[in-house]
Amino acid sequence: MKRTLFFGSIFSLVVTGMVLTGCSTEDDPMGGGDETGGTETPGTGGGDGTGKSSPVDSVTTDSDGTTWRLVFSDEFDQESGTPDASKWVLCEKGSSDWARYLSESYDQAYIEDGSLHLIGERVDGEYKTGGIETRGKFNFEYGKVECRARFATQPSGGHTGIWMMPSPPAEQWPKSGEIDIMEHLNSEKKIYETIHSWYCDDMDKTDPKPQGTAEVDNDEWNTYGVIWTADSITFTVNGEKYLSYPNLHLENAENAAYQWPFDHQFYLILSQSLGGEGTWAGPIDNSELPAIFEVDWIRVYQQE
Repeated sequence: MKRTLFFGSIFSLVVTGMVLTGCSTEDDPMGGGDETGGTETPGTGGGDGTGKSSPVDSVTTDSDGTTWRLVFSDEFDQESGTPDASKWVLCEKGSSDWARYLSESYDQAYIEDGSLHLIGERVDGEYKTGGIETRGKFNFEYGKVECRARFATQPSGGHTGIWMMPSPPAEQWPKSGEIDIMEHLNSEKKIYETIHSWYCDDMDKTDPKPQGTAEVDNDEWNTYGVIWTADSITFTVNGEKYLSYPNLHLENAENAAYQWPFDHQFYLILSQSLGGEGTWAGPIDNSELPAIFEVDWIRVYQQE
C-alpha cells in the first residue's frame, strides 16, 4: 500500500448508484517502506469485541466542536453473504505485491456473522487473497474515515490494509498520492500509518514525517481512522490522534504539487494480501494460513 481544518472547497456529491463522488492499482501501491514515526499505545476501540457497536449516528460532534455528517457507511450485516454491489467492487489482480494473489472472487471476500471477512489462503497449491474497493461507486474529497476491524488470524507473510487511492489515478505512482490509514504485518503488535507522494517516495523528503506507527492489541477490535482536510491529514487509532502530515503550502509550484497531491477525490480499499520472499511482509508460512481480516464497519463523514 503503498495526512484538521475547514474543508476548503467542497462537499462533492455525485451520485452514480450509491456514489458520493473514486480507484486503481498503480505501479507500487501499498509498498510500505522504512518506519519513520514514533510509537504510542492507544486504548481499545469501540464495541465489546464480540458484536456490533451501537447504531451509527448520521451527525456527530467531536470534542473540539467539529460537526460531521455521515455520507457513506457499510455495517456489513447484509444476509446475502456478499458485499453490497452498490458500494463495492472486487479488487483486481495486478503486478504489485499486494495485488498479485487477488482472486477476484467472493470466496475470499464475504460477509459472515455481521462482518466482512477478507481471506488469504492457499487453494490447490495457489495463493488467493481477497480485497474490495469503492472504485467507481464512491469517491470523496476531504472528510473523516473510521473503520472498526480486527486481525482474526495473523500468519507470517500476512499484510492487511485499510487505505485510499486517487481517482482518477496519476500516470505515474505516487504523483496523485496515497493514504494508508492502517497496515498490519504478520503478528506485529503495531500498525503503520503512511502518506505516499512523489515528495516523500521519489524526492526522499522525510520532513514532515510521512510514516508513523501505533501500538495496538492486535487480538482485539480496534477503530482506525483518518481526518483529511485541505491543510493536513491526521491518523487516529481508537479516537486518539497520532501522525499528522501537513500541507506545507510550498512556494515552488512543482514542489508544492509533489508535497501535497491530496486536493482531489480518493476511494477506499480494504484488503488482505500475502507477501513472499523479497516483500515487506516477508515469507509466507503455509502452516499458519489462512490469514483472516474482519471488518465490523466503515464510515465516512464530511464537515457540516
